[in-house]
Amino acid sequence: MTALSTQTMLERNSAGVNVALRRLATGKKLQSGADGPAELISAERLQAEIRALESYEKTLRRADSNAAIAEAHAGQVSDMVVELHGLVVSSANEAGMTDAEVQANQAQIDALSSSIRRATSDAVTSLDRVSLPDSGTAQAQQTLSDTATSVASLASGGANSLASGDFAAATAVIDSAVQSVATIRGDIGSYQRYTVQPGIRSAQVGIENLTEARSILVDTDYAAEMANYNRFSTLRTSDIKTLKIAQQQSSTVLELLR
Repeated sequence: MTALSTQTMLERNSAGVNVALRRLATGKKLQSGADGPAELISAERLQAEIRALESYEKTLRRADSNAAIAEAHAGQVSDMVVELHGLVVSSANEAGMTDAEVQANQAQIDALSSSIRRATSDAVTSLDRVSLPDSGTAQAQQTLSDTATSVASLASGGANSLASGDFAAATAVIDSAVQSVATIRGDIGSYQRYTVQPGIRSAQVGIENLTEARSILVDTDYAAEMANYNRFSTLRTSDIKTLKIAQQQSSTVLELLR
């Protein structure tokens, strides 16, 4: 082998050592288009898909959070309506209640009715950020508004106040409100469980798979690069020795020619 060809091999193997060292140091085997044009194009496409899925997952998480807030507001309404039920039932037991106690219950009902009106308003507002299927959001908002209106009839001066003496009608209003709010909470929960959360899990799986696929293209395979480094290092050492021998032989020939 001539000194020139040995020099060429030395440069090639030295370049191989440098590439392996760079990949081992940076953790990246694909740093520019020159490292693999086709791989770079594929990696960029995968990166775009990953970013799109991450954005989609973020949107779904926000939707899940908004739904949880709306459900919590509806839950507050439900709790207060149940409390109303207890007051009406106790007031219906006229034999064990004085007029003063009934009036006290009515005062609590008035306060609860006012609180329910505010809570339903909060629930309606929070539902603006929730997209229930089949126009479910608008229907839920209307139902909540209707519930607040019907419950208001139990307040002082209302058609179903304790003074009316029609405890059966008051109880029917409350039972209807309990059922309506429970249905809304169920609809919100179903939306979270069967629409939003599966979408989040699907996006996460997609991100993981795409990230792994991209990693195969751009990230360093340390076992392979260590093997490359050792191979090129061995070859470079051999080239250096061979080049020295070739140079010595050339010097000997020149000495003989003198």
